[in-house]
Amino acid sequence: MTFNQLDDAPQAPEVVVTRDGSRTLQLAGGEGYKSLAGALTEARLVYLEASGVAERLRAGAATRVLEVGFGTGLLFLVTAELAATTGTELTYVGVENALPSADLLAELGYDQLLAPSQLPAQLRAWRESLGTVPAPGQHDLALGATRLALHTADALTCLAGPGSGSVEGTFHAVYHDAFSPRTNPDLWDARFLTALAARLTPGGRLVSFSVAGSVRRALTAAGLAVAKHTGPPGGKREVLVATRPA
Repeated sequence: MTFNQLDDAPQAPEVVVTRDGSRTLQLAGGEGYKSLAGALTEARLVYLEASGVAERLRAGAATRVLEVGFGTGLLFLVTAELAATTGTELTYVGVENALPSADLLAELGYDQLLAPSQLPAQLRAWRESLGTVPAPGQHDLALGATRLALHTADALTCLAGPGSGSVEGTFHAVYHDAFSPRTNPDLWDARFLTALAARLTPGGRLVSFSVAGSVRRALTAAGLAVAKHTGPPGGKREVLVATRPA
């Protein structure tokens, strides 16, 4: 998850164990970076599967994913893990304005969670190489057939601002994983959601945990076919899948 402005970034998030045994970070106000009902379950079912990315990767189709709210990197890790398993080309673009430290990532235990994958250790070492506060801009990481381009930037600026030139191209899926509309309203307003919708290829999907009426109306107005899907076991009852018509 990500905040739109650096001054709003969460202070000293706490590591918590979610109900499926995986860990995530939690803000002082109680909101988690991932679902407290199950971080790994949400990552796989709400984002990797419901987006159609898992189906594409299993079919060997080169895939481009945009994530708004890179956070701890869990969505990237489960997506890149499947890409590595299937030997499929993956281009993954993430946007995050307050990247957790390498030490904090280590506390999440993703090495054990996703073992025997080496991706968590590789991502953590790369994060450490970026320094305590990564310089604004694009940071690239190559892991086999996976290419990560992480933009340490305000999502509004690089995706919906004048020119919006720092993130290029269109995507087969958008993982919209910003903090909730209540906590981070700028990343859920109609202008920003319209900009995200414009990034989808025909048949591409935007997926999110939020099914708020204002979000569904904005995406519908942007030309997407919006539906509610059953949420993960023990988590939210419904999640959002919005598809650009082919």
